[in-house]
Amino acid sequence: MFIPLVAFDSKCNRIGMGGGYYDKTLAFKKESEKKSKPLLIGLAYEFQKIDAIEKNAWDIPMDAIITENKTYKA
Repeated sequence: MFIPLVAFDSKCNRIGMGGGYYDKTLAFKKESEKKSKPLLIGLAYEFQKIDAIEKNAWDIPMDAIITENKTYKA
């Protein structure tokens, strides 16, 4: 599943659009002890990468983020 984002870090954390809709919809991935489907892929440009994102308890990290230059994997 391709997920939009505003910014991301190298650990595949993302800042979304601010509504929390993806985090709420995908919360089941946090509850699963093993990697569950769907695979979450963030699509971004390299200029959207920042050093670190302060992660909240409800945030769902991406499995990978793909930019025009590199693929970041969690």
